[in-house]
Amino acid sequence: MNQSRHVIKIKPGRSALILIATAVVLILLSLIGQYFRLFPDTYSIKGPTQEFFLDLFIEKFFVNSELNIPTYFNTAILAIAAVLSFFIASAKHAVKDKFRFGWSLLALVFLYLSMDEAVVIHEKFSALFKDAPDVGGWLHYKWVIPAMAILVILGLVFLRFFLHLDNRFKGLFLGSAALYLLGALGGELFSGRYANTFGTKNFTYSAM
Repeated sequence: MNQSRHVIKIKPGRSALILIATAVVLILLSLIGQYFRLFPDTYSIKGPTQEFFLDLFIEKFFVNSELNIPTYFNTAILAIAAVLSFFIASAKHAVKDKFRFGWSLLALVFLYLSMDEAVVIHEKFSALFKDAPDVGGWLHYKWVIPAMAILVILGLVFLRFFLHLDNRFKGLFLGSAALYLLGALGGELFSGRYANTFGTKNFTYSAM
């Protein structure tokens, strides 16, 4: 009896270009929305219907807001990374690979990050560190304090796992981690320092 096989082929280069293009479009739409929000005198609104859809556009595309289209995009790509990591972990467990638990842990980390993006868990930790000093505004957003501590712990836990990877994948993993952390933690540090000095109701902050 012949059985057909379904094969899913993923082309990394094409996938990366699609994701980058999507991210750029979302950023541009967010900036356009913030321009409308911060410079209302440069245009005129004709009626409540136009006002409603303009407010909806601003809200649903602002990358610094929650429960909107950029949030769903981030949630989706982290969830995809979690699923792919679980598949790899399953294959590694099947052959009793030495680093199978590392892949399982990596999948769980991606799964948590996806859930966190969807329900904003990390910002809740700010309440535990509300009395911590701002250090010149760099720690304006307090959740970065536990995040940096967890990052150090995970770095130590994954060190042997990282070192066993082929050189090609080491570079890809390191570049991906650096890009993600630069956006997540680095963005919060710099924008927090700016917000501490100039506030958040300006276009420069929105661009940051």
